[in-house]
Amino acid sequence: MPASAPKIAFQALTYDDVLLLPAYSEVLPRDTDTGTWLTRRIRLNIPFVSAAMDTVTEAEMAIAVAREGGLGFIHKNMSIQRQAEQVRRVKRSESGMILDPVTLPETGVVADAHRVMRELGIGGIPIIGPDRVLRGIVTNRDLRFERDPQRSITEVMTAMPLITTAPGTTLQQAEEILQEHKIEKLPVVDAQGRLAGLITYRDIIKKKDRPYACKDEFGRLRVGAAVGVTPDLAARVAALVEAGVDVVSVDTAHGHSRGVLDAVRALRGQFPALDLIAGNVATAEGARALADAGADAVKVGVGPGSICTTRIIAGIGVPQLSAVMEAARGLEGTGVPVIADGGIKFSGDVVKALAGGAATVMIGSLLAGTEEAPGEVQLYEGRKFKTYRGMGSVEAMEDG
Repeated sequence: MPASAPKIAFQALTYDDVLLLPAYSEVLPRDTDTGTWLTRRIRLNIPFVSAAMDTVTEAEMAIAVAREGGLGFIHKNMSIQRQAEQVRRVKRSESGMILDPVTLPETGVVADAHRVMRELGIGGIPIIGPDRVLRGIVTNRDLRFERDPQRSITEVMTAMPLITTAPGTTLQQAEEILQEHKIEKLPVVDAQGRLAGLITYRDIIKKKDRPYACKDEFGRLRVGAAVGVTPDLAARVAALVEAGVDVVSVDTAHGHSRGVLDAVRALRGQFPALDLIAGNVATAEGARALADAGADAVKVGVGPGSICTTRIIAGIGVPQLSAVMEAARGLEGTGVPVIADGGIKFSGDVVKALAGGAATVMIGSLLAGTEEAPGEVQLYEGRKFKTYRGMGSVEAMEDG
């Protein structure tokens, strides 16, 4: 800091310091639109994203949040392969049409089908021959009473000819075909008989039940993933992109640093179509620097989290409401949204963050105790609790 700089930069506020002033309104609750922008290109139906923490978000949480209209970020405390597989689980959990359905070759056996269904939680697998030509389909019903695990899959599957449809079939048309023939899975087959996709009745029902789910252009749930500024950064992001990730967040404790800015520039050059989030920062200058480097959204928050000790250990941070307002000021005119990360204890804090200039809020502690969170269940005095820890904790860093 220059010698001429003031010792006290400015007086700052956190969520508990303020309330919103009530004013005249003609808007009814049922008429409100809670949609917002996560990045410059990705729109959410609710302003909530789940934190990229190893006790908060893996595939199950990401699926649950996306079904409600938000988005979950798969944490980075795992191998590249496992993180990419978590992304695939979310993308395959439901779809208008599954473009890359899980398949088995016609040389497979019953044990292979059992293993894939168990690992991926699916109820049917198309069986393909050379050049992805569809040979049949095997479902839970086909395997239910089969006792020989080494029996050829072609002996238990429902073989061609099957009820199929051609590419370009709409969901409405697919639903009519499924209902007419009383089937649950409709393979999409091209003119050469090759498998081009799979439409399931379950996904059509999910689309009706969750009309505000956050989905991509193919009807798949959206999902994000966190990465760090590490030697395997490029390889990790490449694997995530291949798995179908919608947005990547470069997560660090101090985002206004050369290493982070260089990483964002490198990723922007290598993956120009990928939505990038970067953080964390707490100043206007930090937010603008990340946007100038190529970030499509900026994550704001240094030390506001319920279990974060940055302000205590390092003496660094900005009260969260002021940090959000400063970042919004720095990003004015860029079209880059602000994500308020941390410090959300009550629903009113969400409203204050949005009023301060945030487009979305990232939540950790409020979700950590849910069934969908991956934290370990602990029993204490007859009550269930879930483990919740910061990503900078010794245990989390050892696991990472």
